[in-house]
Amino acid sequence: MHISRYSTLLLFMVPHLFGTTLTVDAAIAQFVNNNYDIQIARQEADKSKADLTTAQRRPNPILSGSYDYLDVKHHFRDVSAAAAGLATLHIDHPIELGGKRDHRINTAYEGIEYANNLFEETKREQFFNLIDAYYLVQADVTDLTNAIANRNDFKDLLIIAQAKFDHGFLSQIDLEKLKLQAIDYDNDVNSYNAALSSDTEALAFLLSLNLKDVTLSPLVLPEDFSKSLDDLIMYAQQNRSDCLAARQNIKLSNASVELEKSNGIPDITVGIEIENYAPTYSDPLIGVSAAMPLPIYDRNQGAIQKARIVALQATTLESKTLQQAASEVRQAFIQYQSQQFIHSSMQHGFESAKILKEKQEKIFALKGISILELLDAQKSYREYQRNMTKSIIDLHIALAHLKLFSGLPLIDSKGY
Repeated sequence: MHISRYSTLLLFMVPHLFGTTLTVDAAIAQFVNNNYDIQIARQEADKSKADLTTAQRRPNPILSGSYDYLDVKHHFRDVSAAAAGLATLHIDHPIELGGKRDHRINTAYEGIEYANNLFEETKREQFFNLIDAYYLVQADVTDLTNAIANRNDFKDLLIIAQAKFDHGFLSQIDLEKLKLQAIDYDNDVNSYNAALSSDTEALAFLLSLNLKDVTLSPLVLPEDFSKSLDDLIMYAQQNRSDCLAARQNIKLSNASVELEKSNGIPDITVGIEIENYAPTYSDPLIGVSAAMPLPIYDRNQGAIQKARIVALQATTLESKTLQQAASEVRQAFIQYQSQQFIHSSMQHGFESAKILKEKQEKIFALKGISILELLDAQKSYREYQRNMTKSIIDLHIALAHLKLFSGLPLIDSKGY
């Protein structure tokens, strides 16, 4: 597919007008590494690693001590062998049964993987905002560049018109009609310049860049993309981040069920105790103890039942997510095909309008022509020029959206 005349002109004009350019690939890399929402989502995923740290810890032992039968009358001093006094040191150590720790650790690992999938899904969703903002600025750049070029061409036409008027080949009324059109050309430049400043500011915020650092590359046609709909749907269901998260959520839910089952098994607490009696505190006595709650009434049935329902919900959510992915891919595929057709039509219309405009201007310069016909040809050309720009921008956006809905990377979708 060839690049139209006005797009080719941009390749030479835009860098000189706006400085060093920022490609869409560079914008994506900058966005991933510096966008505030992406950073917050990454930190949210990192929080899940704390669950693994907690899961790996064992229950803490409990240390207790006491001194009984203090002799208050003798200022807490033992004065005879018959004086009552008891010093005790006791330590209890809980022992988890039913593999609770292993189940906690497994659940934590599944949770970390699930959090990472959610982070990737957050990035995918944020990419839609980036793509729309990036190509909106690129459309502004193109429209402004074209508006400046059109105004300069019109100024050249006014010079010819003034010369024709000076030599009596153009009426005063026709000259005034042409001069009035200069207001429209100036308004186009001012309008597109304001839109560019505003939209660039929004893009700079998304990229966490200074406004002066956001200068986009020239507008060209997007790459050819010929993947089949069935292949895209299959790839999306297998690789899209929300589909991966839905499958991982099932694993996490099943791990939670096993954890709750193990929590229903009572733990045992083993203790050891050392006792000394006053007044000599010699020949200490050592004792052992063991305690375990009897699971007669509460065997964690409620938590187990809730975990099973959550697992069932996860399975239902997976089915919904896979079907939603297929539906979104179909819609994006149809939209992309439609934009291809629209662009092809606009390209043909733009080339025809350009040829007509150039013919009318030559006739006006060499012979004579109705001013209304000349102005109509110029107006038609500018409208097709704007629509041509919009069709290329919409084609870029439609292709990027199709990739995102299909789970394909925006920078390189080859070899999937």
